Amino acid sequence: MSTLQVEDLLKELTEEGQLQSTGRFTVDLSRAKEKLAQYQFQDPFCYILKLVQAAVAARADGFILQSGTTELVATLVGASFTPHELENLLYYLLQDAGTEVTASAALRHLAVAVNAAVGTRASEIVLKSWDGHSGVQVSWTRGGQRSAPWQPTLPQVQTRFQMRRVAGDMLSDVYQKVASRDLFSMMTGSRQGMDREQGLIYDRCAFCPIPIKINSKDCPGYDLGAPADVGLLANLVGRILGSESVNPKHHLFELYYPGQALAGPRKTFTRWAGNRTPEANYSAILALPARLTGHTLVIPVLDGVSLQVQRLEWPGPPAIFYVDAQGLDLDLTGLSLVRNEKALQRFGQYAQALIDAGQTYLSSPVAIRRGQQKDRLETALRQGRDQPVTFLG
Repeated sequence: MSTLQVEDLLKELTEEGQLQSTGRFTVDLSRAKEKLAQYQFQDPFCYILKLVQAAVAARADGFILQSGTTELVATLVGASFTPHELENLLYYLLQDAGTEVTASAALRHLAVAVNAAVGTRASEIVLKSWDGHSGVQVSWTRGGQRSAPWQPTLPQVQTRFQMRRVAGDMLSDVYQKVASRDLFSMMTGSRQGMDREQGLIYDRCAFCPIPIKINSKDCPGYDLGAPADVGLLANLVGRILGSESVNPKHHLFELYYPGQALAGPRKTFTRWAGNRTPEANYSAILALPARLTGHTLVIPVLDGVSLQVQRLEWPGPPAIFYVDAQGLDLDLTGLSLVRNEKALQRFGQYAQALIDAGQTYLSSPVAIRRGQQKDRLETALRQGRDQPVTFLG
């Protein structure tokens, strides 16, 4: 069984493409391979994150992953694409600058996923989509691209990504699983027993606003912060001496912005959570850990996937910002934030909102009342007022 190559994605493409019935555009096929290389990942298995993003951007009802040694199947439940869109999928990445034909965010995520998945040494990639009335199956092998009608056994609206793995890699993967993972975790589905695709989703899709299943098990959400007490004895001594005894991972307060981009936490341990509604989604969550040291961290989330963590420098209290990356500039892959003034302006607004929330928190009945921790927080709030934020490193 031979490995699928980037050239195989290009075999059926022509110099003239048609993405909409209203017009055509041209592509430079001599530069096509070079252009597709711009959408590759350092870790090609990140293609699975693009499938999650496609599901969220397409407003799917859920995402189901079944990943095994020989085959991987990812289903975007409740989302469909037209035959025309899937048959011309790669054109969305190849069209020349200035063309009027644009792809939806979901289609671009899907196109990047197919392009990147080739780097995992797949032998075949198949996209199937059913809109409730008709469907299409588009496949890529060493023979090129092929298309045919398709209907699922259960006629539910869906889009399905299937990838078959190269035979030699299958045996290698079996050996690595047995050598590096205990048999119990492989059978129960714990994080330790996950393959690369499963692990990426587990690690980077905790904020996903749609439900995810990994090999028939629910992908867990997340808890925000940690319990305040570091231990009964330490807490008692701390109260007697008036010193700090709060778990540094505990959040003194959190501020929630209503929206749809981020799933809320299963549980939060803070006693002051502004605007939080159980089981709601949010556009941003600002949290202030009790440690009050270090740098402010930003975790951008785009279409259900956490992007690279950013560190900020500013004189205010070191916080954690979980934010929707929609509207910010990203690289071509859609998994890395562009560090520019637009991003700093957004983060600066959150920083000042944190200052205001901190002042409100200090006047609340649950606020810290005395000690060095309170003094440090008041000083940091004062120093951070109206001060800009900058990227660190």
